[in-house]
Amino acid sequence: MLLAAAGSLYTDGLSLVLNPLTILLIAAGTLLGIMFGAMPGLTANMGVALLVPVTYSMSVTQAIALLIGIYLGALYGGGIPSILMNLPGTPADMMTGIDGYPMTKRGEGGKALGVSTTSSFLGGIGGALVLAVMAPVIASVAGSFRSQEYFAIALLGLTVISYIAGKSLIKGLASGLLGLFIGTIGIDLVSGYPRFTFGQADLLSGAEFVAVVIGVFGVAELLEQVGKARHGKAVIPQKLDRVLPSWSLLNRLKWVIVRSSVTGVVVGAVPGAGATIAGVVSYGQQTRLSKHPERMGTGEPEGVAACEASNNACAGGAMTTMLSLGIPGDSVTAILIGALTLHGVTAGPLLFEEDPSLVSAIFLSLVVANVFLLVFGLAAAKRFAQVVNLPRHILIPVVIVLAVVGTYALRATSFNVFMMLAFGVLGLVMVAFRVPKAPLVLGLILGPLMETNLRRSLTLNDGDLGATVQSFASSPLCLAIFAIAVLLLAAPALQRATGRRPAVVYKEEE
Repeated sequence: MLLAAAGSLYTDGLSLVLNPLTILLIAAGTLLGIMFGAMPGLTANMGVALLVPVTYSMSVTQAIALLIGIYLGALYGGGIPSILMNLPGTPADMMTGIDGYPMTKRGEGGKALGVSTTSSFLGGIGGALVLAVMAPVIASVAGSFRSQEYFAIALLGLTVISYIAGKSLIKGLASGLLGLFIGTIGIDLVSGYPRFTFGQADLLSGAEFVAVVIGVFGVAELLEQVGKARHGKAVIPQKLDRVLPSWSLLNRLKWVIVRSSVTGVVVGAVPGAGATIAGVVSYGQQTRLSKHPERMGTGEPEGVAACEASNNACAGGAMTTMLSLGIPGDSVTAILIGALTLHGVTAGPLLFEEDPSLVSAIFLSLVVANVFLLVFGLAAAKRFAQVVNLPRHILIPVVIVLAVVGTYALRATSFNVFMMLAFGVLGLVMVAFRVPKAPLVLGLILGPLMETNLRRSLTLNDGDLGATVQSFASSPLCLAIFAIAVLLLAAPALQRATGRRPAVVYKEEE
């Protein structure tokens, strides 16, 4: 019955999407999105927001098709600098560089980009097709999440620190705690009281996430590269004879892509979760299920595939929540809801009854955008990889300028630029002391989510700790998530007890 209904829905929207102008707009949007995502600091939501005014004179189908192309293109494009320079183009691609950049340092940048492109395509297609059938079911489950479930999900995400802590769990935990502390900077979302702002109005909205990520990962890497250039270390040439992954590699990655796509769909359907959390969860999941977890973080294609497949599948999940419930799954879908409103369309359950052809056109636009993503990505992968072969005295200044421009564009304030540089120095210090950087960013992402929902639960129970604990215990879903978190924390100890080497999935580069 579900398949029959989905087939009917596809037929309704097919004529809308196969219009030549609509196809052209999807292609243009995808290409623009890739270019936008590849610019460090220029996020997907920024690209979509900038193009909304351009859609005023278009039909609603063409407008959404263009914006979807930009959305997916930016999610994929952000992985390009993350792989080639360890400089995430968008926050969602932070985890991609953990394995992608070591591949580039081995001269396999072209291969890493090929895996990224193919995984993004397959993850996006799989997510769109599954969601076309299961949209109402997934949206209804995600829509039932309360503050207790959100807290449990954040806590589950923090267990990934034990897997990405590297050889020293103590250093990994210290990095994670530092990230949690940075996440408390700014106005308290519950009480409205400013915390750790030191009288700086620019800190009232907190530490800008993109500035932190670019600083800790990108600027720190660039400063390290400057040191290497002074000592005359050669640039490693990239192997560009084959970019498209071989069938044997795709066969090896198939279940990684399937699992990560499902994870991306589910995480994307949870309002407010987004592609960044999807990438973190998928990477941690792949590490736990890998036959060789000790290799993760050293340049494994599985790590790249897991992150990129989940990122693009997450877009479909976020749009399902948007269409089914009228609730944005992430910041980009919040902008898309605004774009629909501008065209006189209200997202929500009634949309499936009032305009089913538009719903099907949106899903089909996702599919078409992913096809263009594959074509553009593979066609340009060799060109992208050649960027790394540029002399460092040319490449490093150009990348620094792009990072500064992208960070400044976030709020049009120089404060973010200084923040980025400060965190760049912090990242360099962390490299010197072999402190893993990924846990810091993980704590920064999940800390506010965990704190806000815990305090919200306390507020709903009049500050009664016992009643709050009971509210957590009365939620079967919450208990299930807590149980999974405990098992994940116990897994390394169990692996040692059974003689299997525990996962060490994140290693700072020498």
